Amino acid sequence: MNRLNRGSKRQREPEFILQTQIVDALKKILDISVLFSAFPAGGGGRIRGAKLKKAGLTPGWPDIQLIANDGKYYGIEVKTPTGRLSQAQRSLHKRLENNGCQVVVVRSVEEAMDAVHDWRLTKSRYRGRTKTMEGSGSTSAA
Repeated sequence: MNRLNRGSKRQREPEFILQTQIVDALKKILDISVLFSAFPAGGGGRIRGAKLKKAGLTPGWPDIQLIANDGKYYGIEVKTPTGRLSQAQRSLHKRLENNGCQVVVVRSVEEAMDAVHDWRLTKSRYRGRTKTMEGSGSTSAA
């Protein structure tokens, strides 16, 4: 199969593309005191999955993890418009919430930005806006 028939990376990894767009937007609007990271645990096949499990990865953690300056944990789970949570994700997200953490599932850059605004984790100049950075990180298919 030649390269043209394989489809673009954008078509094969839509969740990854969306997550990178969200991360780019977070870098622009998060308050400097907020720590965040993402761990790409999905993909890679059985061997990589077995290695991650042996190294201590617990299935179900949100894709993007944020820690506020007061120590509170916030998680953003990124899904495509048709993506579904696994049972491990539903279970761990519920456990996190039971421990006082905030977890949200988002399907767009705008939904992620709305969540961090609601959590008041943004720079002060972005607070109070309902649609901050409209279209940030989005790419047009022109």
